[in-house]
Amino acid sequence: MMKMTNFFYLLLIVCLLGCSREEHTDEQGSSCGKVSNVSFSASSSTITINYSSGDGTNSYKIEYGLTGFSQGSGTSFTTSNTYAEIGDLASSTTYDFYITGICSSTENSVPYKLSSVTTQQSQCKGSTSVQFYQYDPNEVALQFSYSGGSVYQYEVEYGPTGFKLGKGIRQKTESWSSSLSIKNLTYETAYDFYVRTFCSEGDPNQFKKFSYTTGTSCPKPFNLNSYVISGSCNVGLGATRGFSWDSYGSPQSYTISLIQDVNSAPTAQTFTTSNKSIAISNMYCNWKGFYVKSNCGNKSSEWAGPFIF
Repeated sequence: MMKMTNFFYLLLIVCLLGCSREEHTDEQGSSCGKVSNVSFSASSSTITINYSSGDGTNSYKIEYGLTGFSQGSGTSFTTSNTYAEIGDLASSTTYDFYITGICSSTENSVPYKLSSVTTQQSQCKGSTSVQFYQYDPNEVALQFSYSGGSVYQYEVEYGPTGFKLGKGIRQKTESWSSSLSIKNLTYETAYDFYVRTFCSEGDPNQFKKFSYTTGTSCPKPFNLNSYVISGSCNVGLGATRGFSWDSYGSPQSYTISLIQDVNSAPTAQTFTTSNKSIAISNMYCNWKGFYVKSNCGNKSSEWAGPFIF
């Protein structure tokens, strides 16, 4: 009788220990705890996820893709933080996320699936353009413009021709600037530049690809302007009008070409100056605009313009 009683108590202890371990394991029998308290916020290009760690976790693998993707076929990364910011997403697009706790090199938790998170609609729908200027063998200046209204910031990612977007080097302009200098480039080398505009913080349009091969060049002028200094185009000898522009580098001179039709190409009516401005008299009303180009030794830039009065 004593032996049966001892056997009964031993069996009871084994059962209790087994039940106790099972309460601390996940669905796969692992003691690596699953993340919990998952929340998120979304902009037009970024989704931010917050979560609480599970028992024993010290890092996390996050995998994401378009909603409905098969786990293992998405984009993934590892972080030690209990939050993650996933950028460069398409606007008005729905994504799924899998968050897996990592306890050791051999033990992971059951993934937490966050389903159907949709980015907001972008208000940044215009087109981005860029001009390249080079006056140093290893440095290129980028001048950006945007067709869709106000601009908060520009961003560029660049690398050798054919590089995959997301694997290059990124730089942003200051919020007040529309230009950026890229340094430490290799001379006479082809590069791809992906450029996008932020219309407000967190709301960019899509990247647009441009290509450029480095090599010293004669930079094309920019920021063309014209204004009346005195007189009037329809009175007496006409008006005296000022013309101005900006340029990169140190061209020896500039040539401007006056035009009488807004659709005209540069004409033979030209003036040359060593300054970034010139005043021209006897400007009658038949003159409608001008082009300007830089002259650098034995070569000249492309014509910039037209600037229409």
